[in-house]
Amino acid sequence: MKYYLLKNLFILIAVFAFLFGNANEGEDIFKATCAACHTIGKGRLVGPDLKNITEKRSPDWLVTFIQSSQTVIKRGDADAVAIYKEYSNLLMPDNALSTTQANAVIKYIKAASSGSSSGDSQAAATDFLENATQKDIDEGVLLFGGEKRLTNGGASCISCHSVKDDRVFSSGTLAKELTETYGAMGSAGVSAIIRSSPFPAMNETYKNNPLTEEEVFALTAYLKSVNDNRFYQIPVDFGFTFAFFGIAVFVMILLATIVLYFKRKTKSVYHEIHSRQTAAIN
Repeated sequence: MKYYLLKNLFILIAVFAFLFGNANEGEDIFKATCAACHTIGKGRLVGPDLKNITEKRSPDWLVTFIQSSQTVIKRGDADAVAIYKEYSNLLMPDNALSTTQANAVIKYIKAASSGSSSGDSQAAATDFLENATQKDIDEGVLLFGGEKRLTNGGASCISCHSVKDDRVFSSGTLAKELTETYGAMGSAGVSAIIRSSPFPAMNETYKNNPLTEEEVFALTAYLKSVNDNRFYQIPVDFGFTFAFFGIAVFVMILLATIVLYFKRKTKSVYHEIHSRQTAAIN
């Protein structure tokens, strides 16, 4: 009888551990991976509010979308494409979550949507930059412009991106202009993309050279500063200046060539010999 009671007790403990442990795992994953861009019942952030999403989409669809939204979009799923277009063609980063982990997140979202979760998912999202200072912004300027090297050796933002900022001399043109990015996505969205970009080229660039949390913070603070001060910036067009100096340098090189080679031999080496021989024969 004693063995039977102990056996049942262990089984009961295992069931509770599975049920509540799984819920806690889902909450932990949500807070670490999803909360930067999504809320549950507090409105949209970078991405949609996920309250009652389990009533709108099937579990299989949600698992696939959580693991790789880009795959679902690329195969032409109507719902996924509609979400993608609604949120300004902003891709959600793929997540290296197992099916079990994704289901734990879904279970947590369902519980939080009904208000039965013990977690604090309903709390308003805190501002990522609430403690940012001018020092952080100045650090972001240096990192963005490449004046300070990133800790893990990644390429500076200015290599591909441009911003309207008098503090930056020149900018890249290979990727999106970032002046108003903060205004569109907020600190949560900007920091999430810098930390784990959904864009293939950027993801490949920083795959082996990830940014530190301090660098993510500083760059996000800088892009907020750029967005807030964009109306006070007067972009400098260096087109005329470069053209003027280009022509000036060309003229200088041309004059130097004329002066240095004025007395150069203009005829063949054997011209004089050939001329004397010709005169003698004649």
